[in-house]
Amino acid sequence: MSVTEDLLGRVLDGKGDPIDDGPEVIPDEERDIQGEAINPSSRELPEDFIQTGVSTIDVMNTLVRGQKLPIFSASGLPHNELSMQIARQADIQGDDEDFAVVFAGMGITEEESQEFIGSNSR
Repeated sequence: MSVTEDLLGRVLDGKGDPIDDGPEVIPDEERDIQGEAINPSSRELPEDFIQTGVSTIDVMNTLVRGQKLPIFSASGLPHNELSMQIARQADIQGDDEDFAVVFAGMGITEEESQEFIGSNSR
């Protein structure tokens, strides 16, 4: 997969290709995304607590850098609003290092997709 900071803020398809009519992406490098599974006990211990701004998640389901946060919900519940809130508010306190949220929506409608894009555009 092509990797560059120019992908930040872009909308990609399932293959990682831009679909948002933005400028051409010129990759800095290519990375293999078909890697082997990593033994969880051999990973470095996570240290960077991500503050989502949602107290229930921050207290009951602590999120750290590099971790995935799946949000499952039944129809009619505010999962979209929660996802957008987390994407906008996520931060690592006391860390001056650049930080990005990668959002992937599966099973959402075109209308919901456009809502996510509009609320999180640069």
